[in-house]
Amino acid sequence: MENRISIFEIKELFEKENIGAEIFCPDEMMEHKFTYLSYNSSDVTDNTFFICKGAAFKEKYLEDAVRLGAGAYIAEKKYDSVNVPCVITNDIRRAMAVLSKAFYGEAYKALKLVGLTGTKGKTTTTYFIKNILDKFCNMRTGVLSTVEVYTGVEDHDAHLTVPESPDLHKHFAQCRDSGIPYMTMEVSSQAYKVSRVYGTEFDVGVFMNIGEDHIGPLEHEDAEDYFRCKLELMKHCQTAVINKNSARFDEIYNVAKQYAKKVITFGDDTCDYWVENIQKEDVGFSFTIKCKDMNESNFRISMAGRFNVENALTAYCVAKALGVDENSIAHGLWKTEVKGRMNLFEKDGVTVIVDYAHNYLSFSKLYESLKADYPGRRIVVVVGCPGGKNYIRRRDIGKLSGEYADYMYLTAEDPQFESVRKICEDIASYLEPYGTPYEIIEDRAEAVEKSLMTAKKGDVVVLAAKGEEVYQKVEGKYVPYESDLAIAKRCLEVLTVK
Repeated sequence: MENRISIFEIKELFEKENIGAEIFCPDEMMEHKFTYLSYNSSDVTDNTFFICKGAAFKEKYLEDAVRLGAGAYIAEKKYDSVNVPCVITNDIRRAMAVLSKAFYGEAYKALKLVGLTGTKGKTTTTYFIKNILDKFCNMRTGVLSTVEVYTGVEDHDAHLTVPESPDLHKHFAQCRDSGIPYMTMEVSSQAYKVSRVYGTEFDVGVFMNIGEDHIGPLEHEDAEDYFRCKLELMKHCQTAVINKNSARFDEIYNVAKQYAKKVITFGDDTCDYWVENIQKEDVGFSFTIKCKDMNESNFRISMAGRFNVENALTAYCVAKALGVDENSIAHGLWKTEVKGRMNLFEKDGVTVIVDYAHNYLSFSKLYESLKADYPGRRIVVVVGCPGGKNYIRRRDIGKLSGEYADYMYLTAEDPQFESVRKICEDIASYLEPYGTPYEIIEDRAEAVEKSLMTAKKGDVVVLAAKGEEVYQKVEGKYVPYESDLAIAKRCLEVLTVK
């Protein structure tokens, strides 16, 4: 489907959406159709409508875009160095989302769109749902996650949990044009904070849980802002699926009841769905899902981590809301394995777990699962915290690890412009009251290697917070990194346990 838009159409659209805009365009150009939309000056072709966005935007980017073929632009100020039509708005983020949705013909409406928000478990649950839908449709369905982008056209690793709105709506259009009927996507609090999903409506919206995270100058000013942004999903979905065990459940439920046509709850026997009879198996877990109409079904997952049973229950609720059969659900749950999420390896009595746990809620669930499934065993953890944001994680991870871990390797995790040692010392300050022994090894690969090569029989070694990621964020750049997952596999090939 060809995507086209004119400045006249943008004017009408913004008036309808009550977005302030001032138009600078000759009358003869008002009806001209632009056939490409971009916010990246290196991604411009003839007849592009260009978006000037971001606090770091420079006039040179617009000049480059015009030189390469941009025929008009939208911005929060007028630039006199170029002589092309423009639309000036007082809210470029919101305007960009509305423009992108219209340019791509509201493509999301052609899909069954599932969105998941929560502090923990979004990625794994996204893949439980995606794999169920893949089986149900007998094809790869769309996914936008922290891990990857798949749209039938694009298939690659992701850097943003939710892409910028022009990319987001392009992905919807790619799925539509590829004949893909479903897309499952993570919806971060930042996606609502900066209007990336503004105007997008979901067929199913899932609120998994809420914990204190992403608080800082680059993200949310406080916990209320974080919660408020996550709550937005409940206002923009046809069916809401909510975890009763989530903090602030009553508030979440009341908002969902006000906006959604249908609300499904899960968690305990007062809900629509709940789990009983969880059993640890040689591989993964078996369990029974029950529902209030007295039906029950037995399932298995192959993933480690007792908390993943709850993620599987979440996926089950979504699948039932979409009318998926039980065989497709069973197949999708069992086949799900997510790189960097509770990937488990065993060798000579040593258990190695590679996981993305990186905040209070994910670490508390991780330690709870380890204590239940590996009682009495020594827990060794390799972890760091990001630089320049999420300062509260240093306290939370330090305190939880002080209480539950037996040995800690503190190391780099996306330090950006902060000193790795300073970050590690911050975490260590919360470990010290518990007397938990630790080492600071600034080079993450070295820390991972040492944790594995010195492991003793019975140890459970957890490589936390980076998962499958093959980069470190350092001083504004993506610096290549082998990945915890790759290092674990490499070391285990030569590991000799004493």
